[in-house]
Amino acid sequence: MYFPIRLPPTPQVIDVQRMSGFDAQFIYDERPDEPQHTLKISFLGEQASAAWSFASARSDLARRLASLEPLQWRALRVPFDPHHPAWVADPDLDLDWHLRRAAVRAPGGRDELCEAISQILSTPLDPARPLWELWWLEGYEGGVVAVLKMSHALADGSASRRLLELFHTPVPAQVDAPAGRALPTRWQLVRDALRDLWRALVQRIPSLVRASLDSRARIAAAREGGSIAAETGPDALGGPYHPLGGPLSRRRAFHFFSTSLAAAQEVRRQLGGTVNDVAVAAVAGGVRRWLLERGALPGVATRAFMPASIRRADEALLWGNRVTTRALDLPTQIADPISRLRAVQHETARAKEELRLREGAHLEDWIRWLPPFAGKAISAFMRAYARAIPNFPGSVAISNVRGPSAPLSGPWGVVENFVSVGHMKYSAGLNTTVWSYGERLNFGFYACARALPDLPRLSAYVADAFEELAKLANRESARAA
Repeated sequence: MYFPIRLPPTPQVIDVQRMSGFDAQFIYDERPDEPQHTLKISFLGEQASAAWSFASARSDLARRLASLEPLQWRALRVPFDPHHPAWVADPDLDLDWHLRRAAVRAPGGRDELCEAISQILSTPLDPARPLWELWWLEGYEGGVVAVLKMSHALADGSASRRLLELFHTPVPAQVDAPAGRALPTRWQLVRDALRDLWRALVQRIPSLVRASLDSRARIAAAREGGSIAAETGPDALGGPYHPLGGPLSRRRAFHFFSTSLAAAQEVRRQLGGTVNDVAVAAVAGGVRRWLLERGALPGVATRAFMPASIRRADEALLWGNRVTTRALDLPTQIADPISRLRAVQHETARAKEELRLREGAHLEDWIRWLPPFAGKAISAFMRAYARAIPNFPGSVAISNVRGPSAPLSGPWGVVENFVSVGHMKYSAGLNTTVWSYGERLNFGFYACARALPDLPRLSAYVADAFEELAKLANRESARAA
């Protein structure tokens, strides 16, 4: 299926940017039961909500749109797919289509807000338009919530933080978008694709081969030295079956809770590890309780996947994705919370060392530069494998992003809080995204509604597991004092 190409009568300027193979994977994998979008949710403070209006929101977005490059882009597939799709500045971008407004039903609490966001999550984006929608939800505890739904192809966690900061800044000066932009012809798309494919094969593939050879040498040296890197990580296709596995339905569920970042840092100080380890241990505790309640707790660790940034310093201002994903053993089989935290520390340390050893030669590095058929073949194999096994091993996706350390202020006032959720794949019925924002640590849960019809309950169990760790840390602190 190719996206329609509408040409203006007199094309003047064509702005085309080739997607990387990794970004394009989100376009190839888009399905009604696996929409590849993410959510960025901003909670306006009381004063900002009072000053906000829908008309001013539209005016503000129009004013700053030129600085929000990804929101101007439309994805165009190349005829016959010789190379990956291109991002093209859409000359027909219609703000009235992308800007939405809805009310949170009474009484306007957290559950009602999550219900409204679940409905937004369940609807795919229109592939013939720029891949985003901005929803303004009114009536949540008397305030206003902005929900940006966009394709994961546009930004990973690091790029999303940059986009968030561009969204919520004092009103910028008016910047006019370039005039006379047009969509390329089919011939231009094919010509540019073949040129870019040749450059990738000639310039990038040889360097990837060298990086892979260097990585193999580092891994071999680590095994000979007996370091943690020599240990075998979890099998990405293995693991125990449980209710959080696929296949996915088309209905989505969302929930969230906020806790204190200082509390997570105190757990880190008293019990060891990192804030990321504390968050993962809390998720493990909550998932353990949820599975145990259903008599479905495996006797071994549950499979989990965690993305890690591989973005270099010179790529800091690039949009798109520069991440790799590593399989983790989520220690849901361990009852003691401190022992569970220790197991998480061991797993994340192993994953970090593996990340270092494979630098420059990750699977995602290869997918970034290989032609479309390679990434599609990998995805098709994984999906076929999942469907061929009656009880495909379930998994949990967990990501952690360090957000702004101080609250942002937009044109109407302070953004009180921010929550994010990633996307879902066929093998994981639950995505947990942890973002810090100011003094808060926010857990966002995005789930298949069939696999997790009671997502608020699991969210509460993760919150309880976090509080249990916080109490143990306070007890250690009092003992030391």
